[in-house]
Amino acid sequence: MGPWRREFVRYMRRPMRTRRPVWTGPAPKIPPFVLTLAVALAVALSVIALLEAKLRPVVAEIASAQAQNAMTAVVESAVTADLAARNVSYSDFVTIQRDEEGTITALTTDMARMNLLRTELAAAILETLERVDVSDIQVPLGTLFDLEPLWAKGPTLKTRAITIGTVQAEFDSQLTSAGVNQTLHRIWLEVDVPMKLLLPGGEVETGLHTRLCVAETVIVGRVPNTYLQLDRT
Repeated sequence: MGPWRREFVRYMRRPMRTRRPVWTGPAPKIPPFVLTLAVALAVALSVIALLEAKLRPVVAEIASAQAQNAMTAVVESAVTADLAARNVSYSDFVTIQRDEEGTITALTTDMARMNLLRTELAAAILETLERVDVSDIQVPLGTLFDLEPLWAKGPTLKTRAITIGTVQAEFDSQLTSAGVNQTLHRIWLEVDVPMKLLLPGGEVETGLHTRLCVAETVIVGRVPNTYLQLDRT
């Protein structure tokens, strides 16, 4: 018997493998509680998505207002304490020049001194913000609904506010009438602090803007229309 015949006989004598029976019956039924659970989960996710889309702007607005109020109090306290320690007065920055008859001829400002003060105040504000923790903001869930019994009640939604960027501080000058032949001159410090709110679902950028009076005086006499306003350099 040739080799190929021996291989053929060996192959024919091998026990045949039995195939697994193919299921031809009806498909297995899904238990009713599984369908109920899937439908309930889909509905819950849809409701959560809808509430988040509607309530997120409200949460961002309330959290932004609280963060701005907290930061404003810190900034104003820092500037007030710094100015009090320096004993700053109006005459430190502005010189009123008059002629022999007492008529006001010019108002001149010491811009070098004002720019130095602006830089130091901005540094003091930044240091105070880093030292005092006012970043944790809590929004009661009842505040999100326009219902008087629920206002400011219920569990709180915690958010966090962090400062980003550099504190911007600029001086501004304002002249207003204070009576007959009298002018109130105020020097304001305008402060801008960029902030970011860390809310559930993402970040929201906001900012703080506040205005503080650094010095003021009442000028008796007619102020020249050619008075040079404070530079922002």
